[in-house]
Amino acid sequence: MVHKFTVEFPERIWDALREKKGSGSIKDFLIKIIEKEFELRKIKALILAGGEGARLKPLTESIPKAMIPVGYKPLLEYNLELIAKSGITDVVLLIGKLGNRVMKHFGQNWNGLDISYVSESSNLDTAGAIYNARNLVTGTFIVMNSDILTDIKLESIIDFHKGHKKESIATICGVSVNDYYLSMGKESDKAVFSDYGVFYVDDLTGYQVVKFEETPTKSQQSGYIDTGIYVFEPAIFDYLNESEGKSISNDIIPLLIKDKKLKAYICPKTAFWIDVAHPDRWSKAWDALFTGAFEI
Repeated sequence: MVHKFTVEFPERIWDALREKKGSGSIKDFLIKIIEKEFELRKIKALILAGGEGARLKPLTESIPKAMIPVGYKPLLEYNLELIAKSGITDVVLLIGKLGNRVMKHFGQNWNGLDISYVSESSNLDTAGAIYNARNLVTGTFIVMNSDILTDIKLESIIDFHKGHKKESIATICGVSVNDYYLSMGKESDKAVFSDYGVFYVDDLTGYQVVKFEETPTKSQQSGYIDTGIYVFEPAIFDYLNESEGKSISNDIIPLLIKDKKLKAYICPKTAFWIDVAHPDRWSKAWDALFTGAFEI
């Protein structure tokens, strides 16, 4: 059955549509936007919110790392707002110790998001936590660390992943090491990101991941920092079936690289990203908010 209806737009919106549509018709452009919206609504977002935040103690002895305050509200709120802006509506929070604080704050519906929870009774690490939620995933899904502050457009990562889904089952999101140095007001300082994973892509495609270093052993001048944002196909669970106590970065990414199943989405230079799970970078996150480097 086909339904027809008429939509009236104010002139300013009509002009904007004509400018954005490109060479096609406005009707086809609108249909494409609607189809994309429904596709995003099928995608689940899993947020790794079970970390204890050892480097932020004593703050995290009573507050989950995901709930540390940045700009007078919990860090996790920014990530949920980012997910909501992308068009995704279904979120799974992977929680651990003090997870009841997260559940109490967000409940099952927050800011238009449907939220469910998967709790771990022991430390499963990132790979184990994702595998623990396998029964809630049926299609393409996105995974985020909870301890980051970023304005990276998640829909752009998803679009890239879909464009390469036939040849890979995973996409890692990266920011240039040099871009990160500049955003931190540094030139070349290993200590700035010595606890980050760094990956490299081949010269031919510019997106096939060929190497990953969980803990770089020397000051880096090239490569891309693992942002803790990934897009996966359900086939990733074949790599996670014995993943309790293992991490995505240290244990699973090398396997995906070996099988040539990992592609990289490289963020534009204008993207803002910072890992907040360190006292120095926590203060930098506050500074970014108050100086306008990151918009609330």
